[in-house]
Amino acid sequence: MKYYNRKIGLFVLPFTIISLISLNCSAQISAIPLNTEPKAFAISYVKPTEFDNPQLIKGLEIIDSDNRRFIQLKGGSNYGLAEDYFVQPTGKYNVSVYYMADSLEKSEVKVMINRRLAGSVVFGSNKFAGSSSHKTFARINIEKWSRIDLEFNKKGSGKCRIEKVIFTPTGAFDGKLKSLSEPKSLKLYQTSDERLFGRAMLSDFVNSRIDSLMAKRVNLLSTLKTPTEWQENQNKTRSQLEKFFGKFPERTPLHPHITGKIIHDKYTVERLYFQSQPGYYVTANLYIPTNRKGPLPAVLLTSGHSSPGKAYSRYQTASIGLALKGYIVLAIDPMGQGERFEYLDPKSKEITIQGPVDEHYYLGRPSFLVNWTLSGLRVWDCIRAVDYLVSRREVDTSKIAAVGNSGGGQMALLITAVDTRIKVCAAGHPGGQMEKNYLPGQNLIDRQIFSLIAPRPVRVIVGEKSGEAAFHRKKIEDIQLFNEGLGFDKNRAQIVIVDGVHDLKYPKREKVYEWLNHWFDKEVEGATEPAIQTEEPEALWATKSGLTLTSLGGETGQTLNAKRLKEIYKPASNIIELKERIAKRIGLSLNEKKAQLKTHSSGTYYYGDLSVEKLTYHSEEGVEIPSLLITPKNVKAESPVYIYASDRGKPTQFEDMDVPFQLAKRGYIVLAIDVRGIGETSPTPSLPLTVKYSDCTPFQWFHDRLAIESPGFGRTMLAMRTYDVMRGIDFVKSQKEFEGKRVVVYGKGLGGLWALLASIYDSRVNGVVTDGTLASYKLLITNKYYKVPSAYFWVPGAVCDFDIPDLARLTLKQQIWINPISGLGENLSSFNAVSIIGSNKNIHIVTSGKTSDALNDLKLFN
Repeated sequence: MKYYNRKIGLFVLPFTIISLISLNCSAQISAIPLNTEPKAFAISYVKPTEFDNPQLIKGLEIIDSDNRRFIQLKGGSNYGLAEDYFVQPTGKYNVSVYYMADSLEKSEVKVMINRRLAGSVVFGSNKFAGSSSHKTFARINIEKWSRIDLEFNKKGSGKCRIEKVIFTPTGAFDGKLKSLSEPKSLKLYQTSDERLFGRAMLSDFVNSRIDSLMAKRVNLLSTLKTPTEWQENQNKTRSQLEKFFGKFPERTPLHPHITGKIIHDKYTVERLYFQSQPGYYVTANLYIPTNRKGPLPAVLLTSGHSSPGKAYSRYQTASIGLALKGYIVLAIDPMGQGERFEYLDPKSKEITIQGPVDEHYYLGRPSFLVNWTLSGLRVWDCIRAVDYLVSRREVDTSKIAAVGNSGGGQMALLITAVDTRIKVCAAGHPGGQMEKNYLPGQNLIDRQIFSLIAPRPVRVIVGEKSGEAAFHRKKIEDIQLFNEGLGFDKNRAQIVIVDGVHDLKYPKREKVYEWLNHWFDKEVEGATEPAIQTEEPEALWATKSGLTLTSLGGETGQTLNAKRLKEIYKPASNIIELKERIAKRIGLSLNEKKAQLKTHSSGTYYYGDLSVEKLTYHSEEGVEIPSLLITPKNVKAESPVYIYASDRGKPTQFEDMDVPFQLAKRGYIVLAIDVRGIGETSPTPSLPLTVKYSDCTPFQWFHDRLAIESPGFGRTMLAMRTYDVMRGIDFVKSQKEFEGKRVVVYGKGLGGLWALLASIYDSRVNGVVTDGTLASYKLLITNKYYKVPSAYFWVPGAVCDFDIPDLARLTLKQQIWINPISGLGENLSSFNAVSIIGSNKNIHIVTSGKTSDALNDLKLFN
């Protein structure tokens, strides 16, 4: 078995994470000096360390809070226990426990090594509730394979939240060695090198393919010699915009409505709204300078991720500052911000999803299924905002700029790239995870879109303390490349580093004024800013209630997605065509020659009457599948072999109630596998938590970004994991002792989709079991709320060609659907399940509630 060999000098137990790293690249092109290494888009992973993914033995749960991951006591539990084994070399270590106090009472967590106390953390010791702290136990002797326990003891109302434990080597072991044996474990990756290989595997696989795409772009650009060739490249990119964003809506009447004005000595603020799509209201403020001879240059100001949106004090200040320099400014609320929160309780009208980032994720995920993006929605709002600006007689339509910060900075760049009516751009700290999500990926598509800005002037403004300069500099260098290729001064694109962090505070606004004044011949206005008095947010509301849905009703992003669904859902009626379209949509290649199946056995354990062989097989180059082959002592005659694939991974310990062991105890042979990115090859220590009304936690983002980038090289994560299952069938069929045995694929959760697809595209599958699998993509689109793993969403345009019941219709093998779920993750009734999935002689739906009871129906496969 091949492993990465990298030194780790610091061992960390996180329920916290290492932040994503996203570098950028360019190449040597026709005498223009550029970095030649295409290492741009590396998606990182959480480096595996001690106590990285412990077994929660009793009374504990994992939670995500404040962008961190914690172990804490469950509600009602006064005692908790987590355990793992130390796999690093024997030696002395400093053991540092990081925790958050949530009670002033004396709750305690003990760190036990081989059942002996190494130290304890007492919560509430001179710390206020909610504060973070850490405690270090110095120079502790720890032998390899030592058992490490965390014992939680609650006194009072505290949760005893532990964020991470760090083991730092400090010297040689000087105690008495016990010569501990390697513990029995169902994990295949035990050493730090092995764990690192597993953790990095999927990231390395995806990164290598994104790097390859970037290298191809570098090579292509190196062949462009004339301005005409550079422009042709831009034209090609422009023709692909709807491939990146999704299809833009039709231009319809704006129906603008001015609801009020605030009059000041030097400027007036109009409160207004317009419809970017029929019934989809965009609230805005229009700042108009007074005593200025028109027409005047105009600015579209795009808000970053602030809940008040356009009314956030710093965006108000920028708008007023620009108005005082003679610019008309249209500041708009993005969806999910300001007056455009879209997730409201129907009775109380209270906001149910707090914060703009949360709403952006919550709408952005199901948008992918209807071949649409949050970035596309926001770009369209901006295009219509420009339509409104050019309709105003006060505006000089030849002098329109875009300005924004953070997510608004990203939108300023995007609207400038897409809409040529924007002549100048000033963007602070451009970013935003959903704002830079496109149907075929992220950063590489960013580069292609931003190339359309050239040769128009663009400045990116970055606070020195933000740590973002290197990343943004690469964006600008790429645009500069196009400036020169088109025959212009490369410095029409520039990055400016100023004091400060990730915000639009002065002096960053000074650099905005300076840039716009230079290009619009207004340098006489100067770049300094007088003292500015902002309004209370309520004073800027264009609606009476401060919420469009409450005051005006109309559409939401979700209802617009539901309408798209009706327009685009057109599965082929011909079975052969439908299969071809699904395979193409998800990127499942049926014609590629499979590599020789490489396998490796890591030993066999015995559990009662069951033997459990730990093994791996190679699905394709760079992808290894950890597996357990579970064989009962008395195998049922004529029984099939089950391939078990769950979105939570294969078992990691002997548990009677785990489905693979339940199957084996019924006399079936089971191959339980971790498809790529799941279980031992997860890029994070444990899988993200599914929360009803959530944004994207950092843990979730590791997984999501890998899935989002994959369509860029023509394969969705759904297709790749289905392929891993099909390679598991190859393994079963390669074993002589299984010759002649039928194969049933059992998919748990999202694994049900892998099982259905494997049965459609692999004739060797004789039956399918789905267990707790979503019954229909439509449930995620037509309903306002959902609570399922985000991996269901990252199939761009899925419902253009199929829904999950279409997979059931194509699966001509016997199917058992155990407890199919709704979009909220709840078990469907038998009636609702049949009405959604359909009914025929091959489909058997079981809604017993208990998987153990439903397994009795597997006799259908005997």
